[in-house]
Amino acid sequence: MAATTSVIAAVSTYLSCALLLSIGALAFPAALRWGSGLAARAPERWLTFGWLLLAFALLAPPAWRVAGMRARAGAPVEIWSGPKVDAESPARVSLRWTASVATPAKSSLRPIPQALSAGIALLAAGAVASLGRLLVRRRRLGRVCGALPIVKRLGKVRICASDEAPAPFAARAGGIAFIVVPTSLLAETKRLRMVIGHEAHHHRRGDLHAAAFFGVLSALFFWNPLLALWERAMAELQDLACDRRVVRRPRVTAIEYSRALLWAAENVHGRRYVIPGARGIADGSRSSLTRRIVMLTEKPIKTKRLRGWFLAAAAGLLMMGASWAVQGAVADHRVTEAEVHNWASRIEKRSGFPVFVDERVVARLNDWVADPAARQHFTKAMGRMPTYRSMIETTLRAHGLPLELLGMVMAESCFDNEAHPDTPIEQRSMGIWQIIPQTARQLGLQVSPTVDERLEPRQATEAAAALLDKLIARYRDWPVAIAAYNAGEKKVDQLAAGANSREEVRARVLAGENEHAEYVRAVMGSIILIDNPSLLE
Repeated sequence: MAATTSVIAAVSTYLSCALLLSIGALAFPAALRWGSGLAARAPERWLTFGWLLLAFALLAPPAWRVAGMRARAGAPVEIWSGPKVDAESPARVSLRWTASVATPAKSSLRPIPQALSAGIALLAAGAVASLGRLLVRRRRLGRVCGALPIVKRLGKVRICASDEAPAPFAARAGGIAFIVVPTSLLAETKRLRMVIGHEAHHHRRGDLHAAAFFGVLSALFFWNPLLALWERAMAELQDLACDRRVVRRPRVTAIEYSRALLWAAENVHGRRYVIPGARGIADGSRSSLTRRIVMLTEKPIKTKRLRGWFLAAAAGLLMMGASWAVQGAVADHRVTEAEVHNWASRIEKRSGFPVFVDERVVARLNDWVADPAARQHFTKAMGRMPTYRSMIETTLRAHGLPLELLGMVMAESCFDNEAHPDTPIEQRSMGIWQIIPQTARQLGLQVSPTVDERLEPRQATEAAAALLDKLIARYRDWPVAIAAYNAGEKKVDQLAAGANSREEVRARVLAGENEHAEYVRAVMGSIILIDNPSLLE
C-alpha cells in the first residue's frame, strides 16, 4: 500500500510538472515576442526570468506535496487506490449497518494497477531510451571536437578548425570547452574575431551547461514537444546576449556583425547542423535570426518597456495560477505512513495515550478518506459526534479514562444510536457503544423486548466506561484492553497465555487479521481521524 501510494504520488507530481512546463513553454515565448523592446535592451533579465519560470514549473508540484498542501474538496478528479470496502463498517467486521451508502462520485478516478504499471513502464522506458540517445550524441560530439586540429588556446577554451562544419559553434565535451570554426573563416580576421567573441561568451555565460540541462529535461519529458519552444526561446535570448556583447566592442558595428550572422546563416542553409548540447551562432530559425538582426540594428522603442514588464508579470501570474489550478484539479486524499505516525506521536505527546500505527492502520485510514462514498459516510458521522461528545468525555473523565476512547464510538457505530448489525436479536449489538445483550446485562443494563437501556446513550456510556476501567486495570495496555472489549476477556487470555511481557501480549493480540485485531486498528484510525477532521474535507 505504501509503495503504491508513493508511486502514484510520484507520477502525479511528474505529470503536474509536465503540465506546468507546457503552460510555461507557451507563455514565456509569447511574452518574449510581445516584449521585444525590453528583450533587445536587457536579454539577460529575460533569461533570468525564464529560468525562474522554469524552476517554478519543476519545483512547485513537489513543493506542494512536501508542504502537505493537497486539493481535497471540489476537485474535478479524485485519485483513489485500494480495495473497495463497506464504508459503513469501519471496523471491517462481518457486520453490515442498515443505513444506506452513498454512490461514489462519478468524477472519482480509480487507477487500475495493471494500467498504472504499464503507463509507468512506458514512461520509464521512453525516458531511459531518450537519455541513452542523448548520451550517445554527447559522446559523438566529444569525438568530433577531440579529433579536430587546435588553432589556438584562450585560457580553458580550445579553438579548432573544421573542414566539415559550415558555420561556427561552441561545445563542451569531457570537461573541455571548444569553439569550432570553418577552416575558410581563418582567412577573414575581423569576422573570425566577432565569431570567436560570440562563441566565447556562450562559454563564459554557462550557456553550454544550460544546453545540457535542456537535453536532460527533454529526455525526461520526451513525449512533450512544447519543451522545444522553451529551449528555442532561451537559446535565442542567449544568442542575443552574446550578440550585444560583441557589438559593444570597439570597432565592431551592428551592420558588420549582422553581415557575419547572415554569412553563417547562408552557409547553414536553414538546417540544424550542430549536435544537441552545442550552441551555434546561426543555429536557429530564419525568424529568430531576423529578430536578432532587427534588435541589433534598430533603436529600441522606449514605450515598449512597460508592455514588456507587464507581459512578464502576466506570464509569472499565469504560471502561479496554473500551479494552483493543477494542484486543485486532482484531489489526492490519501495519507502516507509518515503522516499517520506524526499524528499519532502528536496525540501521544499531548495525552499519553499510545496510538498504535502500522501499515494496516494507514491502509484503513486511506479506505476511509480516499473513497468518496466512505468519506461522505464519515463526514456524516463527524456531524453526529457533537451530540454525544460532551457527555462521553465527561463520563470518561469521571472514570479517569483517556478522552481518546471517543474513537471507540466512531469505530463501533459512527455515533449512530440507531445503527445495528444484521444479526439475530439475541446476539445483536445496539447503541452508540454497540454492546451485545449478554455483556449489557452483566454491566447492569436492562435488555428486554420492551426495554433496552443500550439505546440510552448516557447509561450505555457509563456501562462501557466501567467495562473499560476493568479491562485496563487487568491488561495494563490500551490496545489489548480495546481488543478485549471487542473479543472478550476469554479470547484475549487464550492469546496471552505464556507471554512474558505486555509487549508480547500486544504482539499476539494484534497478529494476523482477526476481527479483534482489525477492530483495534479501526479504533486507532478513528482516534487519528477525530483529531484531524480536515482529512474529510
